[in-house]
Amino acid sequence: MTRWSLGVDLGTSFSAAAIATADRVESIEVSGERRIPSTVLLDESGRLVAGTLAQRMVGRSPDRAERNPKRYVGRRPMLLGGEPVTVQRALAALLELFLVEARRRFDGAAPTSLVLTHPVAWSQAQRQVLLEVAEAVLPGRPVELVEEPVAAAVHYSHTHAADGIGGRDSVAVYDLGGGTFDTAVLAVDGSGFSVVGTPGGDPEIGGETFDERVYHHFGAQLSRLAPDWWEQVNTNPDRRWLAAAAELLTEARLAKESLSDYADASQYVAGADTDVRITRAEFDALVGEDVRRTTRLLAQSIEGSGRSPEDLRGIFLTGGASRIPLVQDTLRAQYNGLVRTWQDPKTVVALGAARWSQRTLATRPTTAPRRSGFPVLATDVLDAQATNGALYTWNATPDGHHIRKLDRTGRVERELPMTHVTGWSIADDLVLVAERRDQVVRVHALSPELIIRSTTDLVTPTDPTLVTQAGHGWIFLRTAHPVDNSVGLPWGETGDLQVVMIRPATSFAPINTTPQPLGPAATWYINEDSTRRRLLDPAMPTSVTPTPLGDGRSAAVILGKTTKRRTGLRNTVIVPSQTVATIDATGTMTVVAEQQDTTALWVHQVLRRDNWYLATNIGLEAYVGTDRKLFIERPRSGAARWVATSNRMYGIVQDSLVPNRGLTLHLYDDRSPRSLGSFPGLLGNLSATTPTEAPRIRVDGDTLWIGAQVSESTSQILRVTASRVDQIAAAEGWLEPIAQGFALHSPESPPGDARTTPATLVRLPS
Repeated sequence: MTRWSLGVDLGTSFSAAAIATADRVESIEVSGERRIPSTVLLDESGRLVAGTLAQRMVGRSPDRAERNPKRYVGRRPMLLGGEPVTVQRALAALLELFLVEARRRFDGAAPTSLVLTHPVAWSQAQRQVLLEVAEAVLPGRPVELVEEPVAAAVHYSHTHAADGIGGRDSVAVYDLGGGTFDTAVLAVDGSGFSVVGTPGGDPEIGGETFDERVYHHFGAQLSRLAPDWWEQVNTNPDRRWLAAAAELLTEARLAKESLSDYADASQYVAGADTDVRITRAEFDALVGEDVRRTTRLLAQSIEGSGRSPEDLRGIFLTGGASRIPLVQDTLRAQYNGLVRTWQDPKTVVALGAARWSQRTLATRPTTAPRRSGFPVLATDVLDAQATNGALYTWNATPDGHHIRKLDRTGRVERELPMTHVTGWSIADDLVLVAERRDQVVRVHALSPELIIRSTTDLVTPTDPTLVTQAGHGWIFLRTAHPVDNSVGLPWGETGDLQVVMIRPATSFAPINTTPQPLGPAATWYINEDSTRRRLLDPAMPTSVTPTPLGDGRSAAVILGKTTKRRTGLRNTVIVPSQTVATIDATGTMTVVAEQQDTTALWVHQVLRRDNWYLATNIGLEAYVGTDRKLFIERPRSGAARWVATSNRMYGIVQDSLVPNRGLTLHLYDDRSPRSLGSFPGLLGNLSATTPTEAPRIRVDGDTLWIGAQVSESTSQILRVTASRVDQIAAAEGWLEPIAQGFALHSPESPPGDARTTPATLVRLPS
């Protein structure tokens, strides 16, 4: 069966789509049209109608229609006939039209992937709406979000490859659509195009604005030719006159479009029983100042990108209103020889989205995911890690747990039997393993060859957190006591955090066996079902599991606290606070920041490379010197975390914690975000507190390996580099990356938050 992908541009006024197979890209026609109105209408039966049919029904029920549902992204639901309708539902109705038509061409088969476009200035929250739309219409399928100017550039670079545009230098995109005007400059990089500089635009300039100018031009004539009728259209709220106004606006749009081919346009107004007329010169006078403003905004974008017109290989025109002759004449007068256009510029973005999806068709599996078939290296594996060319496995056996070192063929080089392992951490020169024996936890410090160099016994009812980095080791112990309303939120715990240091280099001995107190700690959880405490509340000042700082010398510690403050003789209030600190190899604690009460900045992750990188309740932030820059906003119900490789910083966004879904990847490139794509869901959870629910993300040099969901029964492994994201393998059940070429596979465990059964260590296809 032919594998195919779908690219869709859900526009403000009109929408378009295109399909891609391995060898072709073409537009889709719905009801005989390559671009359909974005209008939606709620009929009397409660059915939501979209596209051309909805546009035809506007005249009968104007109060039940919305011509521009995309404008409601990030706003309250639209009211259609007095009933609230979410923008997700409206856009899903439009997307469904294209999907139904496309599937007819492929015997009902679903697309391999879906690409949706969005304005370059959209926030993460706005992009999340598109992900929700895709999930509603095409659940479980991979979906990518691509900026509209990038999609336009992808299409034009392909069609103008003979001009030397593709693969070199920079281009500019001039997007004059139905609802807004946008402009951006893009540079060619390894994966295609990325936006440089600051995009420009004006949300008040677009084809609809021009329609309204023509509408009022006709109104001036009707005020003389049919004054009573025109007064009723302007003042009477009855359905009849609302419909008449809608019909006149349609005539204005048709006249505007006609002027792209003819010198004048004459329209018959049935209700007034008269003709109205407009010439191209009159139209140019109505919109001329707006058009000149768009050229100024384009010039500002080019200048702000650090380029000059001489550096550009082309200025690509997209959006239906870019067909207006005055637009093209004005641009050519200023940028002679650079202007590139298409016979139907509204479909350019959709065609580019389809071409974007086409690049992955050859890399996705051509057969259904297999339940088995990977070469097996080890069985009954609870966890596995790879470092220095060796594989380490933590195995469950009938007589207890085993820690094993394997070569890359799966041969066991050394094995250590344990009673019950509760956790481990592996660095280049140090392996820490925690083994529980009743109330005592024994932490073994081992060499990379699994030779025990020291053992530390700790009496603790809770399992420790182990951190290793560049030969240094930290053992963190935390007490936890549930709290009530007298201390803080019921869904929280208080306690204390302590640390034991493992000496680096040859001795591997603990600096001291008495835990060093670091201070009180409080953790706040999401109340999922009134029984579990497993996901951190991303909006609260929470204690976070200590992690390597990334500088090779220190661990990051984030302590959430609560204190009581007296406000009167008998009244007190609970004051939350947070301490961000580092612990070096000697156990010295250095406070980086302290904040309390109503501060908007609660930290959930700290990394230190050349600069500070924080994951906060706001989003992912970078501190370059003393300048704070928001990299990616945190979705309201989700979480965001940094992941550092040898030379790169990546941002990973989980769009929803409960349920776990919507994974988006970004590259921190030249102090600005570059989206690498969106995928159905992450294996594990970014806000989880237990190791079994940790996100399945591995770092190997400058490459990320990520375990993600494809559907409710299938998972995949993604290889992420600075230039692209590839699906390396997919299988039924749970498929988790270990390192390049290796994975854990458990067909019995459904993909999702946690793998509850042992897995097999397998070799991935090369």
